[in-house]
Amino acid sequence: MQRSRRKAKAAKTYKHSDMINAREKGKRFELKMAKIWMSHFGGNVERSSFASKKLDDMGVDLTNTPPFNLQLKAHERSLNIHEVLDRMPEDNNYNVVIHKRNHQEPIVAMHMSDFLEMVEMLKANHLI
Repeated sequence: MQRSRRKAKAAKTYKHSDMINAREKGKRFELKMAKIWMSHFGGNVERSSFASKKLDDMGVDLTNTPPFNLQLKAHERSLNIHEVLDRMPEDNNYNVVIHKRNHQEPIVAMHMSDFLEMVEMLKANHLI
């Protein structure tokens, strides 16, 4: 009996309105993260879908966030963070994925080599 329920769940089709709601949820999350970034670091952060088609196509969701390329994900299902990071640009910025689930604090993911480089810089500048 459980097996048939699982199949029914897997076969669920999504309505057009579900996709619009997901898109709106992502947009709201991007706007919220832009405000948070500006309140902490200043600058003029914009959604790349509005400001830069090129960055948007490379998987960067917010512009003017150096030294970071930020990809924002707001959904409940599991996320292959490695794939998301691999699609992001290879430039002088650190690629970061910020993932949010409902009613939980967002988490931040990046390549370990980038994280270690940042920690080394903090140590070299006697900040930690």
